[in-house]
Amino acid sequence: MSQGDFKSGYRPELDGLRGVAILGVMAYHAGAPFLRGGFIGVDIFFVLSGFLITSLLVSEFDRYGSVSLRAFYMRRVLRLGPALLTLLITFCVVSFAFLGEEQANRNYIDALISLAYLTNWARAFSMHPPDVLGYTWSLSIEEQFYIVWPIALLTLLRVCKKRYQVVIFAAAIALFSWALRVYLLSNGSTPLRLYNGLDTRADALMVGCTFGVALASGLINTEGILSRLLAFMAPVSVACLSVLFVFSDLRAPWMYQFGLVAVELLTAILVIDALTNPRSFVRKFLAMRWLVWVGSISYGLYLWHYPMYRMMYAFGLHPGPVTMGLGTLATFLVAVLSYYAMEKPILKFKRNFTRTVANGSAQPAVAT
Repeated sequence: MSQGDFKSGYRPELDGLRGVAILGVMAYHAGAPFLRGGFIGVDIFFVLSGFLITSLLVSEFDRYGSVSLRAFYMRRVLRLGPALLTLLITFCVVSFAFLGEEQANRNYIDALISLAYLTNWARAFSMHPPDVLGYTWSLSIEEQFYIVWPIALLTLLRVCKKRYQVVIFAAAIALFSWALRVYLLSNGSTPLRLYNGLDTRADALMVGCTFGVALASGLINTEGILSRLLAFMAPVSVACLSVLFVFSDLRAPWMYQFGLVAVELLTAILVIDALTNPRSFVRKFLAMRWLVWVGSISYGLYLWHYPMYRMMYAFGLHPGPVTMGLGTLATFLVAVLSYYAMEKPILKFKRNFTRTVANGSAQPAVAT
């Protein structure tokens, strides 16, 4: 694959991978005993985010010689902001209507922390960590990444004479984040600190970024030996991720030493295989319509699933099949409403932040 051959358009199999990730996270928060490692779905999201954002920005740079940061940030606001704001307003209204003044005031502060995308640091350092909204720590990490990485990437693309140098830089950040996590673990840092800090979780995003630069720049030859390796590595990656979904432990030291890194690399293998191997069974599985549809509404599912499960608990239900069934049904109903009535119509405004190529067709400036 040469530079410029990478196709940066919509790929349904990546939505399918999002579908797998969100179903794992939902099962974990619903207390499914057979998926106690479902939290690794968040790391799959991180790798995907890093890969998509980076590969599309690199493709834009190669096409135009620059990257529109304004367009990038406006598209991110349109994609992420309205749905989150709707959730937080609903959360505050419900708190005002049904909770006592003290708890309601605490929830208002939690909502402000989430809106400012600071939940991860509030949890990492136990500074008024949000309760019901605690799961927004991952949104905070991604938003902090969105602010910093495009600027750094654009600088690297302009300064580095060879594209492999950008790959090395991205890989070095990933290695540093992993090494810092292991170092802090050996010096007594808590899982809460290690799991929520951007500095100790950036490796997942940067693994995606590393492969995103390499693939978009034509540095990965997907023919020959690599093609044969992927035919073997992809099924092995599926098997290993399945085991990790079942047996991972959020508080186990091995998870922070090598478990999270394993999830990241296994996910990257699946992404490369799905995008470059037309005969891949992984690609066919991830491209199933129902799974792609779940992935397409995954943002709404992520925003609403945990509050829904907590509401089940407030009604006296315990984690288990009933909670999972009712909470999941309610989550899907709200997420579908959110996507089709709000998110999708608002995304039409993204056309105002696209670039036009010579033939007059619109070229997305950033990831969708």
